[in-house]
Amino acid sequence: MNKFLFLLSILIFLTFISYAQKPKLTVNNDAYLDTAIQKNIDKNKIANIIDGYRIQLFSGSERNNANALKTKFLKLYPETPAYLIYQQPYFKLRVGDYRTKIEAQNIFYKLQDDFGQVIIIPDKINLPKIN
Repeated sequence: MNKFLFLLSILIFLTFISYAQKPKLTVNNDAYLDTAIQKNIDKNKIANIIDGYRIQLFSGSERNNANALKTKFLKLYPETPAYLIYQQPYFKLRVGDYRTKIEAQNIFYKLQDDFGQVIIIPDKINLPKIN
């Protein structure tokens, strides 16, 4: 009877040991996906450009008017960046780097009073600087 209990205890012990082992998990992923993700990460590190909004103050074919408006804007709002863009045949003056439309609306109404007809435009913006 002692031999039977001994063999039974060894059998139970071996059963617990086999269940206690952790299963091994192998993940097979597509190399193309890893490459695409890494390219996107690298591009964002270099470019520092994201989707956002800017406020357009001017769109027209007169470059002198666009430069004069840019100078006027920078005197009133020196902390806000201004961008003069040429998209043939128009010069466009866009200001600010706003991540959301709500951020752009905060200054939009002030600019309407100062510059008349202005619009909020979806655009690629520079990443905000961290203080």
